[in-house]
Amino acid sequence: MSKLQRKHYLCFMQRLIRPFLWISVLLFLGISACTVETAESIKSQALVVASDFLHEKDTVLFKDFIRKNDVRLIIRHLTPDQMINEIESKGYNSGIDLVLSDNMQTPIKLNKNGILQDLVESSSEIETQNPYISYKHNFVGIGLDPFVYKYTSDSIREPKNYRDLNKVRHYHTLSSSDIISFLSPIRRRMNRAKTYEWAREWTENSTFRPEKGPWDDSTQVVLCKYSQLETFNDSVWQRYPSGHHFPNGESAGVYFDLMSISIVQQAEHFSDAQKFLEHCQNSGYNATLNRKLNRFPIYDYLKSRLEGPKFYSTHIDQLLKYHDVLDRMLDKLN
Repeated sequence: MSKLQRKHYLCFMQRLIRPFLWISVLLFLGISACTVETAESIKSQALVVASDFLHEKDTVLFKDFIRKNDVRLIIRHLTPDQMINEIESKGYNSGIDLVLSDNMQTPIKLNKNGILQDLVESSSEIETQNPYISYKHNFVGIGLDPFVYKYTSDSIREPKNYRDLNKVRHYHTLSSSDIISFLSPIRRRMNRAKTYEWAREWTENSTFRPEKGPWDDSTQVVLCKYSQLETFNDSVWQRYPSGHHFPNGESAGVYFDLMSISIVQQAEHFSDAQKFLEHCQNSGYNATLNRKLNRFPIYDYLKSRLEGPKFYSTHIDQLLKYHDVLDRMLDKLN
């Protein structure tokens, strides 16, 4: 074959193959577009819950809700700052419908950033039974997580009350958010100056106990949340698994933090989000959920809290009004 013939042959083959190449490219792009569209469609059909303590695998906790309402549910583990950044940057396209938190500070922080849907007071029997709804901060408390003592010996049973903690060397396992909730009843009982002095003495006598150590096991008591009793892992927990105490049981009652839930503004699945909120307040399910998460239910369903502690009694907003001043106080102390 001459050079001229070879050149004509190559040109012919290029013209013959080029249409097939274009068809292949178009088919690939079409399939990719369908895949993306399908993934986005699936996501848009799911109720998305952002949580600072639950993970994707924990959707099993809500299998009854999923079955009864025929919905898909996705849990995304995000810190409060990640929630804020994503919702503020993506707006309505974030896909987040609800926030489920293990504390009260997360919804307060989100609400300050204008992220949470306003709760509307209702005459609903379910809602009126719950003294842990904050219409000011737009969250519903669905589980009580008391602050307890973990003793480092079976023979130790002191201190018994919170007021003694500022005089006794001890460990604690609390986050900054937890500490604010812990100090709120103390601030309600004392004026600002006395609360500051108590908190100063407490911070001097209290050392954060890291899960991996090191620590001084001569310290005889650890202040922690009840929910941590089955998750924290160190020598004290292993040697004395049942050595915990509910302080203030014979006086004002045990202090607590709240597991809370909120609806995000302009939630894509607002109707399903409302159903989820009501489901978590259902007395029977509320008891089941809190038992699985090692907390105490909001409702006394079938005397499920008969063996539980006496809780500090007040409407939750009476404690929340001190959170900002306590936050500033702790910043100053630290």
